[in-house]
Amino acid sequence: AEDNAKGVMFQISAKSKMSITSLDIMGKDTKDSDVQVYYQNGSYDKFDALDKGEWIQVFKGKVRLDPDELVNIELAEDITINAGGSASLYVVSKKGLLFTKTSSKEFSIYAHNADFDVQVGLSTKKEFQKPDKLAEFAGR
Repeated sequence: AEDNAKGVMFQISAKSKMSITSLDIMGKDTKDSDVQVYYQNGSYDKFDALDKGEWIQVFKGKVRLDPDELVNIELAEDITINAGGSASLYVVSKKGLLFTKTSSKEFSIYAHNADFDVQVGLSTKKEFQKPDKLAEFAGR
């Protein structure tokens, strides 16, 4: 089932060296929203994920969101993950992002291809505050 939150935090594990240059996101409504994307190497359970200072911002801007279509955002800085490594991403939208509710455990794999696995993460009700439900990031 679809749900929405101000932020979705999740982890990607690389099977081979990869770079993330952009993300596709889905918004709660068709509206312009302030969007931020943050990342950190490794798993977000290994540092204080609710401390903004622990993250590196790789996108900040107004984005025209759409609940029916993926909207592509180009990151200001590529996120490179070495083979066998992982990175945590945190996507925040003032107007709300869609995510899929899940009964899977946190960090279990829900999407994958030859190069990487995407793992179940957490939604937050506010930016860097109020971790809420387990979430599958509705984007790519």
